[in-house]
Amino acid sequence: MSRFAIRDAVLADAEGIARAHTESWQSSYRGILPPNVLDFIDVGQRAESRRRILTARTGFHAVAYDLSHGDIVGFCDAGPSRRVGPARGEIYALYLVPYAKRYGLGSELTAAAVGWFKRNGLQAMIIWVLERNDAARRFYEAMGGRATDRIRASVGGHPVVEVAYVWDRV
Repeated sequence: MSRFAIRDAVLADAEGIARAHTESWQSSYRGILPPNVLDFIDVGQRAESRRRILTARTGFHAVAYDLSHGDIVGFCDAGPSRRVGPARGEIYALYLVPYAKRYGLGSELTAAAVGWFKRNGLQAMIIWVLERNDAARRFYEAMGGRATDRIRASVGGHPVVEVAYVWDRV
């Protein structure tokens, strides 16, 4: 019996997505981003932002949830690339809470996004990841992504480097 499942995100998921997003950031980025960025994330603001995203109904939005109690344990947002090429899809966000990792949910969410890309004529895929996020980088490399561009960016006023992982065909 499976413990988790994925489905399209709906407006009522906004709060659960915000909680999963926050928990994932606080565990995945500990040691990468400073505590003042991670410890003071406003879940309410994230939920409000998520409501706007889901109300707009653009792009791909899916959630992973725990079958035993229905809690959202992760999510994926995707759509046309924001930075590169007109025929390229981008996964904007792919996050899982710690206890939901290593069950194949990241791969399932990615596969669902790739299906959306194909249905919408996007033949390639890109994901941006923090350079120091070794676990995510290993995951994308295991899925066949190749590191290409690097850009300097900022998260909560903290300088970071983002690395693009690209798949030339989806």
